[in-house]
Amino acid sequence: MFWALHDWLFANQGSWSSAKDASDQFRNQAVASGVDGAKYDACLSAPATLTRIQRDVEEGTKMGVQGTPSVFVNDWYKFGVGPQEIQQMIEKALSGAHPPVTPTPLPANVAFYDVNPARPGFTYDGSPATGAANARLVLIAFEDFKCGYCAQHFKTVEPTLKAKYFDTGQMRYVFKIFPIYAPKAAVAALCAGDQGKFWGFHDLLFGKQAEWKEGDDAAMLAYAASLGLDEARFKQCLKDAPGQSVIDADNKLAQQVGVRGTPYFLLLDAQKQTGTRIPGALPLDQFEKAIQDLLNPPVATPTK
Repeated sequence: MFWALHDWLFANQGSWSSAKDASDQFRNQAVASGVDGAKYDACLSAPATLTRIQRDVEEGTKMGVQGTPSVFVNDWYKFGVGPQEIQQMIEKALSGAHPPVTPTPLPANVAFYDVNPARPGFTYDGSPATGAANARLVLIAFEDFKCGYCAQHFKTVEPTLKAKYFDTGQMRYVFKIFPIYAPKAAVAALCAGDQGKFWGFHDLLFGKQAEWKEGDDAAMLAYAASLGLDEARFKQCLKDAPGQSVIDADNKLAQQVGVRGTPYFLLLDAQKQTGTRIPGALPLDQFEKAIQDLLNPPVATPTK
C-alpha cells in the first residue's frame, strides 16, 4: 500500500504538514487504505524501518543530492525539476546521450577557485568571480537568490567588502550557487554571465528580491533586457540551462565542505593555503575580524 499512502500524503500535504503531530492522521489513512493496523504499529517502531530510511539518505548524499525534488534518469541528474525538464532528461537518456564528464581535470598547480585566463571573470570550475586574479585572499560564497539573509548580506556587508577588498586587489570573490529556493533564477544569472553580465544580474536579483518569483521567465527576460543582453540568446539559454552543470557541481562541493544553509562563506589565504569558515550573514565587523585573524593569526598566551 506504499503508493496509496504516497498519493494521499502529497495530495493532502497542506492539511497534515501544519499539525503538531500528524501520526494519527497517517495511521487512520493507512488503515482506511487496507493496511493491517497491528503490523503498521510494529513497523513504525521497528529499528529496521529507521535504518531503511537512513540508507536512502546516505545513498542520496553519496550521489550529491542536496535537496528535493532531485531526479536521476540513468546518469542525467537535476535538482528542482519540473515535468518538462524530466521529459528532456528521459529523451536524452533514450537517445543514448550522456552528460559531460565532470569534474574537468585542472592544470598543474591550479586551484578550482583560480581565475581561468581563457574565460575572464570565471574560475576554472565555472564560477563567477570578481576581484584580482592574484589576490591573496579568496572569499567563496555559497548563496541562493531567494535567500533573505543573502539579500541582507548583499545590502549591508558586500558593498564595503567590494570597496575595501575586491576593488583594491586584496580579495577575490567567488560566487557559488546553493539553490535551496531558486534554482531557475540561478540558471538565469549564469545565462547573463554567458554574456558578461552576471554581476549586474546578481545585483538585480538581490536588489529586487521581493519583486520576482522563482520560475518567472518574464521577469528574468525583463532584467536581461534592462542590462542590454541579447534577448533571443538569453531565452534559448534559459531553455537549454547549460549552467545546471555548474550548479550541480556547486552542490557537490557544498556537501563536501558541510554547507547546510545560506549564506555560507569560506575565507581562504591563497598564499598560506589556510582558511576559515563564516557561517551565516554575520555583520561587517565580524567579517573584518575573520579577515584580520586569517592574515595575522592571534598568538596564544602560554599557560604557566
